[in-house]
Amino acid sequence: MYPSLRFKGFSEQWMPTTIGAVSKSIDYGLNVAATDFDGENKYIRITDIDEESHLYIEQNKVSPEGSMTDEYLLKEGDILLARTGASTGKSYMYRSEDGKMYFAGFLIRLRIKETVDHRFVYYQTWRSHYNRWVKLMSMRSGQPGINASEYSGFEFYIPTIDEQRKISSFFSLLDQKIVKQQEKIEQLELFKKGMLQKIFSQEIRFKDENGQDFPEWETAHLGDLGSFIKSYSFSRNIEGEGEYQHIHYGDIHSKFSGIILSQTEIPSLIIDSDSSYTLLEDGDVIFADASEDTSDLGKSVVLLEVDNRKIIGGLHTLCFRPDNRLDSLFLHFFTQTDEYRKFIKANANGVSVFGLSKPALSSLEIPLPDIKEQIKISSFLYNLSRKIELFKRKKMELEEMKRGFMSQMFV
Repeated sequence: MYPSLRFKGFSEQWMPTTIGAVSKSIDYGLNVAATDFDGENKYIRITDIDEESHLYIEQNKVSPEGSMTDEYLLKEGDILLARTGASTGKSYMYRSEDGKMYFAGFLIRLRIKETVDHRFVYYQTWRSHYNRWVKLMSMRSGQPGINASEYSGFEFYIPTIDEQRKISSFFSLLDQKIVKQQEKIEQLELFKKGMLQKIFSQEIRFKDENGQDFPEWETAHLGDLGSFIKSYSFSRNIEGEGEYQHIHYGDIHSKFSGIILSQTEIPSLIIDSDSSYTLLEDGDVIFADASEDTSDLGKSVVLLEVDNRKIIGGLHTLCFRPDNRLDSLFLHFFTQTDEYRKFIKANANGVSVFGLSKPALSSLEIPLPDIKEQIKISSFLYNLSRKIELFKRKKMELEEMKRGFMSQMFV
């Protein structure tokens, strides 16, 4: 077998192998409880492995309870695989910079032979081939799981050690770029969060075009600063391309991570052309008024650059049209503050699914600077948000590049 894309100088055929064949040992972890971190001995469990990056999560470090033996101590290049639960198949490769670390019982450790590049084996767990195998292998009655014997039988193809190292080094560099990009995103998001707090607490104030202070802030209830637009609860399971577009509460929860709903971000619908609908306009703010999690309840998006699109508010949304005293983006950014989240939690109703009523949202007290200061504030925060979105897009491009190379450089 040969991959479709190879580095120059390599022409040997790839040979079939298994995890069991490339491993010196395959071991179960330590079956003890976790306790407070003692400052030295870390204890890694399934939940301590990041779902996206597969790196160790440093926050909330713990230590294993009771006596510890070197039998469960990780060494450079050890690979951990989750053996049970919804995270079955999730992988982690130990690096010495992660510190002194013991692994827990719901993880299986692969200790790779010196004649095999451990990174090459680890990158097998990022492939769609592996994910399909995990899905099939763990489809059993009750809780999903894969034991050590089953993991040892996972088959893949392997080249010479020199080609393994060349491929692993290439993907390691890609991973480093992805991690650095994520660090940029996190740093900028932290900065934005700090600026939101300082701006809306008035610790930071903007000046007018003459360098003078703006007037003191006032307060007003949201319901007195505009009007709510009717939304429509109809199904979007309609085939074909339609001239109408429909914003659903689920879109606000998960699909739209930024501020603007672009030309392609809203599903199209075919709707009876004789029906009458109130269309949304540029500057309208759409709130999610239902969620299973209060952290998603009340999230908002702003419509910008609507042009001639026919956009309709949909299921479980509250659509608000501010008047000329309230800037749409200013309102949107206020919904990202701790003060707003406290308001949502206090006004959420329900048990398993939480709702936010129109009267409750109308009663929201809004800080109200001069409209010119609002625009200065929203422009500053908007530029920050756009930069974060650009960083996220760059990270997505790197991840897509990684997936593309993996499909071509492995067999």
